[in-house]
Parts: sequence; C-alpha cells; structure tokens
Amino acid sequence: MVRRYEETIEVREGVRDELAPDVLGAAGVGAAGGVRDGGAREPEAFVWRGRLYVVRAVLDRWQERRPWWRDARERDGGSDVLTDARERQVWRVEASAGRLCGVGVYDLGADHGDQWRLLRVAD
Repeated sequence: MVRRYEETIEVREGVRDELAPDVLGAAGVGAAGGVRDGGAREPEAFVWRGRLYVVRAVLDRWQERRPWWRDARERDGGSDVLTDARERQVWRVEASAGRLCGVGVYDLGADHGDQWRLLRVAD
C-alpha cells in the first residue's frame, strides 16, 4: 500500500561523487547541500513529524513534474503558473527511525528551490 503525503520535511544532504563514491565519505557533505565538484546531492537523513529517519539505501532516482495546479489554486495570482511548473528530483530510499525500527520505503522530492517534501510512503 502506498500513502501520499506531500508534507514539507527537513533533509540532511550529502554529495555523492559520480566517479568515486567511496572517496568523499563524510568529507563530501556540503554545508548547504547541493552539487559540488561534479557530484550529485543525495538525502542522508530526514526529519518527518519530529522523528529522525536515517537513509539506509537509495533505491532509485528520477525527475517528475511538480503538481503545479495545486500551487496555482493556493496563490493569489501574483505569479505565472507556467513559469513555476518545474520538475523536481525524486529519490526512493529505504530508511529507518532507529536500529530497532523496521526499514520503510519513502519517496522524497526536492524542487529547484531546495524545498524538500515527503511524497509517498510504501507499507
């Protein structure tokens, strides 16, 4: 069963070097996240509803269109809807809230404004 949330979350990002992923380790974590030295930003942990989840594995990554129509309904008409219809990066990760907690599958999305959202949780 998949549940949809679209809730804002706080994410700790690391930088994964596309050529040598084992070289960066903890030193590869950027202060502001994002891309550095040809690497790709990747979620390492996230806080959802006051609980810290540690990413155990990244299962997949893709791009998808943001649901701009939801944002358009909530706006007061101050900006162009089509300008804001950007794509977002989505990571499907295995994460757990602790050593004794089970591992779950979570879809985390980041738009170009670096706002992260928990999109879906698979039970």
